[in-house]
Amino acid sequence: MDRIKRGWKRTPKHVRKPVVFILGGAVILAGLVMLVTPGPGWAALFLGFAIWATEFAFAEKVRDRMIHFLKQLTERAKELWGKLVSKFKHDSKNPKAPRPRHPSSTPRQ
Repeated sequence: MDRIKRGWKRTPKHVRKPVVFILGGAVILAGLVMLVTPGPGWAALFLGFAIWATEFAFAEKVRDRMIHFLKQLTERAKELWGKLVSKFKHDSKNPKAPRPRHPSSTPRQ
């Protein structure tokens, strides 16, 4: 792998940049199509910008913003999951405490 990387970096910039631009652009376009059709659209967009970020500074900034957004989204999801789990969690300190019931399981009057 290291040999491939060294060979790629030895490739002249006037050849390397267009190849990276076309490859990254194709992956981004496929990602945009997959946003409205079945497929991993967001993953393809992220991959396309990661490819572009190897040669272009603007794409590196976009990729870094995407990473920051994904980290914030993950943290928010963890918070919401924790709240949801704690809402339905049985009180282990007081085993005689009644378990919370789902509204549909209560008897009708």
